[in-house]
Amino acid sequence: MTSLILVLRILHIVFGVFWAGTIIFSTLILEPRLKRLGPGIQNPVMKALMPVMTPWMMLSSVIVLLTGVAMTLIMRWGTLNLLLATAWGWAMLVGFVTTLAAMVIDFGVMAPTGMQIEKLAKSFEGRAPTPDEARRLAGLNARIETLSRMDFVLILLTVGSMAAARYL
Repeated sequence: MTSLILVLRILHIVFGVFWAGTIIFSTLILEPRLKRLGPGIQNPVMKALMPVMTPWMMLSSVIVLLTGVAMTLIMRWGTLNLLLATAWGWAMLVGFVTTLAAMVIDFGVMAPTGMQIEKLAKSFEGRAPTPDEARRLAGLNARIETLSRMDFVLILLTVGSMAAARYL
């Protein structure tokens, strides 16, 4: 069982670092810089990155969630009824809930919004967007920006709760 926990922990940490790191990098560095460069640069760059990033982010988040649940169940199987009687258990619950919330934002809201942006951008490819198209595109980009910030906060809460759990 110890080697299983070790493998699960390694997978959890490696894919957690990738997922959280990508969100932190994107929110703090990539998206603000692309926004300053304007939609002429931002949209093609994001169009090139999203087909690669989305599957990796989805895979990483699923691995993080499943390995976290598996480790919690294995380590506390005989005392699951007491899980929320400990600070460690509460930290695990916070990490679980914030992970699920981030996954919903990432794949339930941001990914479809990104697809809407791509579809809209294709409709005026090779020409300047109409004022209505530009307004819709700006609204969708603003939505992505807001969701990215929410996702960033959730990921920080997740990482913080996992770090704190180690010492609780």
